[in-house]
Amino acid sequence: SQLSKFENGQTMLAADKLLIAIEGINMSFSEFGYAMNQYQESSFFKTGNKLVQLQAQKDLSGLKKILTDYDDTESSKVYNRLNKLVIKVAIHGLDSDYVITNEEIEFLTTYLYSIEEWTEYELYIFGNTMTILSDKDLIFLGKAFVKRDKLYCALPSHKKNAEIVHLNLILILIERKKFHHIDFFINNIEQLLTYQDMFSIVFLNFLKNLLAYVKGELTNLTSIKEYISMVEKLGNPTLATFLEIILEQIVI
Repeated sequence: SQLSKFENGQTMLAADKLLIAIEGINMSFSEFGYAMNQYQESSFFKTGNKLVQLQAQKDLSGLKKILTDYDDTESSKVYNRLNKLVIKVAIHGLDSDYVITNEEIEFLTTYLYSIEEWTEYELYIFGNTMTILSDKDLIFLGKAFVKRDKLYCALPSHKKNAEIVHLNLILILIERKKFHHIDFFINNIEQLLTYQDMFSIVFLNFLKNLLAYVKGELTNLTSIKEYISMVEKLGNPTLATFLEIILEQIVI
């Protein structure tokens, strides 16, 4: 009855009472928030998914339109600026002439350095802007991320995002040939993974083989290409294509 009044806007609930009520109907807080948002993702994550699609399609004009149409919906100017920066980095990824200023990079790093406990938002920001960071900031913030997101890794969605950040970080370090630091992140993600995390396991094994080739420990690409072929045969042609693209980019 109380929840019904709350949903209809007839009454308010204190935060502690709200949490007790949600627990009482055997819902998680994230499920309740999803229901309150009319079973839709937040506009922020909808935009993030759209960015991924446009990047995959190499749709530069579509990315620029999202930036032009972006409305400052966040309550904080800091968040609005960070969200726009993610879009700008996506544009920069397709158009290297598109300028990301040093001041914007400094703003980003200052924000990430200042947050002591990283939530999914910080994982999203870091994961989608790490390509513009200097080697020093990338490695330092990467190690900071390992420490600062531990409190939330028990949450499935957070753990999944943390795995993706690890994988992207390892890939960028391979591209930049910063081999000395890669083992740290490989060891850390391996501690997170279980038998249920097949996407991350497949991707990580690919990165390990790629690392061995770049370091000269593998003399040819035969075993890596066979691995990609196996991924496709196991029923994931999309991931196989993605791995092929990464292999081509790194080798070239």
